[in-house]
Amino acid sequence: MTHTNPSHDMPMAVFPGYLAGPGEDLDTLFAFTRGRDDWLLTVEGNNLVACHESGTGLVILDRTEDSTSPRWTVASGHGRTSGLAWHATFDAATPAEVVMAAARRLAHGTGQPTRAEREQHLWSHTSHADTLDLLHTEAARARWSAGTRCCTSTLDAPDGTATLRTYRAAEGHGDARDLAYTLTAGARGHQATWWKAEFTRTVPTSIIMAALRTVTDPGRYTRRASRIPMLHRASLRTHPVARRCPEPALGR
Repeated sequence: MTHTNPSHDMPMAVFPGYLAGPGEDLDTLFAFTRGRDDWLLTVEGNNLVACHESGTGLVILDRTEDSTSPRWTVASGHGRTSGLAWHATFDAATPAEVVMAAARRLAHGTGQPTRAEREQHLWSHTSHADTLDLLHTEAARARWSAGTRCCTSTLDAPDGTATLRTYRAAEGHGDARDLAYTLTAGARGHQATWWKAEFTRTVPTSIIMAALRTVTDPGRYTRRASRIPMLHRASLRTHPVARRCPEPALGR
C-alpha cells in the first residue's frame, strides 16, 4: 500500500482543463443545484438526480462503482412521466466541468419564462439542422481539421487531443433520439483512454456547443496533484493554487 503525503498533494491549476481528469463529481452536482430554487436534488437508487420543477430538465449522476453505464446524463423530457426528448451522456473519465458546462446551459434555457424564449436560448435558431453548421464554424475558429472516416464526419483538434464525430442519418431514416455526435479527448496517441461524451440528434445547439467550447476554448480546472492523469501530464501546464493569506488580527 502506498501513502500520499498531503503536503505533496496540493491543489493544482491545470491547463487545458479538459485534460485535467474527472474531478469531484458529487461536489460539482451539489454546487450546480445550490442557489437554483427551481431544481430539486433527489436520490433514486444509485443515482443522484437533479430535476427542473417542470420535469423537462434532468442531470443524472450514476454513483455505481465500476459501472459501464454513463456516469452522467443531461437530458430533457416532455414532462415528469414522459420519455426523454433528447439526451447527452458523459463517461466516468469526463471532467465534471465539461458536464456542468452543458448542464448550466440547460438550466439557463429551462429558466426562461416562455416557451419561445426557452427555444431561443436552447436551440438559438428554428432549425435543428443548423447545429452541424455551427459546430463546424466553432471548430474552424479553433483551426480544427475536417475529414470523413467510414461515412462519419470528423473534426480533429490540431494537437491531436480531441475529436468531434458526426453520424449522419440516411435519408428518411433515423430516430430523433439516435446518437448523432461524439466528443472525445485525451492524451495524444492513447485514444483508448480518452473520455467520451455522446449527444442525440435533436440535442439543443447550446448544450453541445457548451461542451465543445470546453475543448476549443479551454479553461483552467483545479485538481489535487495525485488526481491528474499521468498520461496527460506531458500536455499540461500546472501550477499550485495560490493559498489565501490569513487576515491579520484586529489592532495589529
